[in-house]
Amino acid sequence: MPHSAPPPPRIVHAFPAEALRVVAGANLGDPIGGVEECEPGDVYRLRKGAHPLQLALGMADGSGAPQAIAEGGDVGQPGETLEACALLTFLRPAGDRVEVLILRHPASGAVLALPLSPLSPGADHTLIAAGPAPAGLPVAETACMAFAAGTLIALPEGAPVPVERLRPGNRVLTRDHGAQVLRWVGKATLRAEGAFAPVVITAGTMGNTGDLALSPHHRVLLHQRGGPQPGTLSDLLVEARHLVDGHRIRRREGGWVDYHSLVFDRHEVVYAEGVATESLRVCAPVLTRLPPAMADELKARFPGLSQAAIAATEAGPAHLPGAALFPAIRREP
Repeated sequence: MPHSAPPPPRIVHAFPAEALRVVAGANLGDPIGGVEECEPGDVYRLRKGAHPLQLALGMADGSGAPQAIAEGGDVGQPGETLEACALLTFLRPAGDRVEVLILRHPASGAVLALPLSPLSPGADHTLIAAGPAPAGLPVAETACMAFAAGTLIALPEGAPVPVERLRPGNRVLTRDHGAQVLRWVGKATLRAEGAFAPVVITAGTMGNTGDLALSPHHRVLLHQRGGPQPGTLSDLLVEARHLVDGHRIRRREGGWVDYHSLVFDRHEVVYAEGVATESLRVCAPVLTRLPPAMADELKARFPGLSQAAIAATEAGPAHLPGAALFPAIRREP
């Protein structure tokens, strides 16, 4: 009997324990740790400027719990294990709760704090409960590829409309295939903090008519000046978070944000505030990073669908010096 391909790794981000320390309470100055090292009532603070580490997690056994390190992360070697030591619950000043999974990498002894919802750097988080980590706890990072509410999307005719007004069956203008029928619209409401805060491209920065607010992992299509670099195509797909300069392109933190994802028959390029940006690509690696409810609905509506990526190089910060900060335009044959 043929074996099915293993599922793609889950990508999550965790902070070194030293980045999250007690600033008031019994364990003043101590980094975050396991159940026996924590005291309810202690106030923890994530250091401003703390950079998370990327973890790529596979399956260590048949339990369905991601425990083994896979290719593509910053910690450990493929095949090494991670131990889930504790699940800590914190209370924010606003009154809502945040859960943090404490992981240990036995090969190095490193202790990591994996937030299951955003932690705000510099803000106080009061520990209210500490217990063992439950088996099978889902730890896939939520990484919506989506537009913030209010973003204007171009249509084949007439004025652009806010993304939240689009419905399946509407026709949307795409770069490569003209007018295309929208098959699905997803929505996720997240706290606009940390890794979930939208990236705002100020009006005019890329020729955009208004401020363009995208989820950090949503990709913008850029065109390389002077032709492609070796090993790349002329067009680059760059995640919005890699464009942040703190001036004209910045994070907008605070409150909540409604993210809207658009799905077509193919992976498409649409125009948001006049900027070329991708639609949500339905494929296994993307589904593992979506909010669970959104991923489940997509799997049910598009069973077995694996959309091919548009013809562009997936690029990071190293490619940006050679890219023009304007949308890649349609080039006629």
